[in-house]
Amino acid sequence: MSTPLDLSKRFLQLLFFYSGIGYETAKKIAQLGGRVILACRSEERAKSAIENMKKDTREKFANMKKKQYYMLLLFNQESAGEVPELNIEFMQLDLASFESTIEFARRYKDRGLPLHVLICNAGLLGPDDRTMTADGFELHFQVNYLSHFLLTLLLLPLLKESAPNCRIINVSSEAHKWSEFKLDNIQGQKAYGVNKFYGNSKLYQVMNMHSLSKKLEGQRISVFSLHPGFVETEIFRERTGCNAACIGCCLAVASKDPESGARTSLIAALDPKYDDKTALYFMAGKPANSTNLSRNTDKQDILWTYSLQCLKKNLNDVILQNIGEKLESIKELGDDTMTKE
Repeated sequence: MSTPLDLSKRFLQLLFFYSGIGYETAKKIAQLGGRVILACRSEERAKSAIENMKKDTREKFANMKKKQYYMLLLFNQESAGEVPELNIEFMQLDLASFESTIEFARRYKDRGLPLHVLICNAGLLGPDDRTMTADGFELHFQVNYLSHFLLTLLLLPLLKESAPNCRIINVSSEAHKWSEFKLDNIQGQKAYGVNKFYGNSKLYQVMNMHSLSKKLEGQRISVFSLHPGFVETEIFRERTGCNAACIGCCLAVASKDPESGARTSLIAALDPKYDDKTALYFMAGKPANSTNLSRNTDKQDILWTYSLQCLKKNLNDVILQNIGEKLESIKELGDDTMTKE
């Protein structure tokens, strides 16, 4: 992105973690003039993060002023502009709850705000023991994937109204390479491992990106997914035992700082070079290949149908018409499909 971007009329919504990639992504977008809505669970932590972003920005521009003061003395170069006023706010959202997700979408719509970019960045690496949400789904499946999909469906009308050049970004991970797609164990009903189910949830994000891209073909809404790089963020900080040791070794060898990790998210969300593209998976700041499994169209179709089946009670034909579906067309998957490898 060599050309400066004017984001002053762009509304971007980021499903947010309070540090790491989400923090750096939100801060940079706001510094470029975008209006950012941080959707997350804790108001206290979100507001603390916003204050830290403003502090980081003031310090950054103070340092720029110092450097450019000397450039002015030496080369008569113009000094830096004013510190940008970051336009960031918090809205409460708990992705472990469909009720919270639906209520968030309602409140956002009621405000009459447009939406140009939806960044599904929230990522949970849950407890070692299998955990089910109040809605009856495995925790990683709902928080990292299914609630993202539900929110996307609920907000699609706003993206359509704001088109062209609107984007949906599923922040996935290279962990999707070490995943599996077994519908008869998708909720951990037969076997469970926390790292495996984290990776599986990231696989579903990439598969959903491909399916949604096809459903939105011709509507000038791009759907992308990406691997931000191995970044030490807060989802890893409470791991213990062998899990922690393994993750620690990987991060020590391959991790980026969060600011570098946010670069790929920013390119996928903002770079005008990709305005008329869709169904791209980004890695290291450019399009790359996701796994063969994630690109398997039969598996994508099965996940799509299963996901709509899971969400059926929370959808209606008005919502579904945006993706060319109807409630009556959401079929139950047979036992042969559920057990198919």
